[in-house]
Amino acid sequence: MPYKKFVFLILSLLSLFSLYHYIVFTLYSSKIFAREDKLYIGDIARVSYQTDPLFPRKLEYTLPKKHLNKKQYHEDMNIDILTIGDSFSNAATGGLNPYYQDYLATDYNKTVLNIVNTKGGKLHIFSPIIALYNNGWLKKHHVKTVIIQSVERFCITRFAKKFNFSTKDINLKNNIASARTHDSYIPQIKFISEANYKLPYYQYQATKKIHFHTDVMLFKLNKKLFSPINFTNKLLIHHEDILSLPYNNYESIKRLNQNFNLLAKKLSAIGTTLVFMPTVDKYDLYYPYISTNPYQKNNFFDIIREMKKNYILIDTKEILQKQLTDGVLDIYYPDDSHWSFKAIATITKSQIFHTLLKGSNNAK
Repeated sequence: MPYKKFVFLILSLLSLFSLYHYIVFTLYSSKIFAREDKLYIGDIARVSYQTDPLFPRKLEYTLPKKHLNKKQYHEDMNIDILTIGDSFSNAATGGLNPYYQDYLATDYNKTVLNIVNTKGGKLHIFSPIIALYNNGWLKKHHVKTVIIQSVERFCITRFAKKFNFSTKDINLKNNIASARTHDSYIPQIKFISEANYKLPYYQYQATKKIHFHTDVMLFKLNKKLFSPINFTNKLLIHHEDILSLPYNNYESIKRLNQNFNLLAKKLSAIGTTLVFMPTVDKYDLYYPYISTNPYQKNNFFDIIREMKKNYILIDTKEILQKQLTDGVLDIYYPDDSHWSFKAIATITKSQIFHTLLKGSNNAK
């Protein structure tokens, strides 16, 4: 091949290569991974490279009273409410007032401390409360209420197992959670990126099948429940919502319930009320509105509702389904696996929280 033709071919290929990346990046990828407005994009959209469900949002804290941060906490203070949980307890949703703890602090005028324990690189939610009971921290700080939160799909693996109820091993100062900042939410990619190849591929796959991505599934709904123009009647979920379904059986939930009952009895002896707030999976919440669904119903809440409990159960599914019935949009963010500020406000203002925190602590 003559030298000039070779150079022309190389330049042409480079031009096409650059043009492809420019078009895909400008029209699509940058809307997810390199937004100039610095708005947050949900976790499922980022994982699956979907642009239709995007719900860009600014991280804002507007409530007058917030939960304690590391600087505000000191060893001699009383704590009204201690919270611990997963990403739902740690503002992974972004957007307006993403901490449910801030609503509790504001609406009920409570001192709220949020902790997170990732010992050994793994998230621990139940055992830290056991340790704080055994080492006397809960009693010392006159903690009135302990709230344990977990997304529904991980409740069995996290709580339906054997625990060491004599452990005292915890360093609380290292476990006080820091508030999320704006920068911690901003994903960024370069102009030329593998995202520019993955995005059109997964966009196409999403038009062909429900399970179009290893970690993500897309369902059609028979009702408009989200606000993005091209995504009003669609549902994007983590595949884990489906994978967890077989584990939500009576025996597993019974073991979970026994653990919470045992811990509740211990806490009750020092005047502390245990609250368990399983956060309904996005699949489970929107299940009644899925048009074509080859997968089974999630039985977690149906089973645990009927069990005898020494603790208070916050039935997030029942509370939020009332909103869906009323046609409220974006209870969960369309591009995310997490709930929106609408869900947080509804749950924290629900009758059970009102009775617990403004009335008697015996709201069981």
